[in-house]
Amino acid sequence: MNISTKMSAVALSLCGLLSLNAAAETQENLYDFVNNNLNLEYATNADWDNPTKGVISGQTIRQGDVVLTAVDGSSKSNQYVERSAGKYLTIGGKITLTADEGRAITAITFTVQNYKFFLEAQAGNGTLNSDTYQWTGNSTAITFDNENAANEWGTQSMIKSILVVTDDANADTYTPAVTEYAEVASIAEFKALEVGTAAKLMLNNAQVNGVDFDGTVYVEDATAAVEFYDLGLDLSRNDVLNGYIYVKRGQYFYDDDPEDDVPGRERAQAVPDALTSMDDVSVTSDNVLVPTTFELADLLNDENISKLAKVENVTLAAAGRFHTITVDDQQLYVRDKLGYLPQDFVMPDDGSIVTVTGIFTWNGMRYEMLLTDVQLQSATGVETLRVSKASDADIISVMGMNMGRDASVLPAGIYVQNGRKFIVK
Repeated sequence: MNISTKMSAVALSLCGLLSLNAAAETQENLYDFVNNNLNLEYATNADWDNPTKGVISGQTIRQGDVVLTAVDGSSKSNQYVERSAGKYLTIGGKITLTADEGRAITAITFTVQNYKFFLEAQAGNGTLNSDTYQWTGNSTAITFDNENAANEWGTQSMIKSILVVTDDANADTYTPAVTEYAEVASIAEFKALEVGTAAKLMLNNAQVNGVDFDGTVYVEDATAAVEFYDLGLDLSRNDVLNGYIYVKRGQYFYDDDPEDDVPGRERAQAVPDALTSMDDVSVTSDNVLVPTTFELADLLNDENISKLAKVENVTLAAAGRFHTITVDDQQLYVRDKLGYLPQDFVMPDDGSIVTVTGIFTWNGMRYEMLLTDVQLQSATGVETLRVSKASDADIISVMGMNMGRDASVLPAGIYVQNGRKFIVK
């Protein structure tokens, strides 16, 4: 073989290699939840008392050159489970698939359990065929949302696998807008943001005042307090938080009198963002929380909502199943909704002089305090009726009823124990 022939052979070989490399630009990335090819933690029927097990929100799940992230919905989570039919991913909120830099997602195929597919694709980004469970497009990232369906029981999407096809990005590749985050150094600065603003919230010795049965976490730092609403975080009363967390400024809006001209009012909330997780937050448990002492007239203000408050030497009034504290024309409802008082707790008699401690909030109709401690003023001094921390093992129903401490005898429902929500099916 002469030199010319050898050069031609080398050139042909190089062309062949280039052709193979060009063909290899397309890559398939399989999230196989049936066979758990990513070795993810999943929840079984035996995990009824651990509602956070298998929840993927806040995780970064890589397969090949694609990353999957998730945000819980307002009423449902995104949870990897094993049931009698096998393993699958339930989606009650949003999932986002993102390609590595320089790559683009061109096709996605979902395999679905029992036809449970309610996802909607991000507007203006490719095309989703809900009959074939296939998405096609050319995008660096794509978000699928189950929120519109997940407000009703049983409408979570049930996904057995996700096959993501990627290729090199090109001039036609769509890139979703990048979220700009406002960096705020305190809860007070966060509450000053406009509703809907995405924020990187710094937590400096922020205390967890309590956890409601629906997962709402009442968090307070030295500047203010706020509700962590539907963030899907595994936190307990008496935790102290340091670090930063990505959230959006939310609100629970209410209007005392829609007929008047007074602007509506709000409970300030931190709600989920695509980057919400506890990855950059350290948690210290079993701390002693110190409430702020208020005069009743000073406490009844929206700025104090979610704070751990104490009101001293006030008269308790009982009207049916409701208990109130009134000074002049100002009134505060008090109740043991969170189960931080012991199972045998009985409110003092009508007309008793008490000191109460609890989480100050608005229930949609009136100001109220969710009790953590009650002290009775007696002739011999202060008698502590109940120390709240010792009662955390009590189980509280969604209606605020104390159900004892034995979870094995509970009927189906949602409950709180030790500051954590769990579900009995």
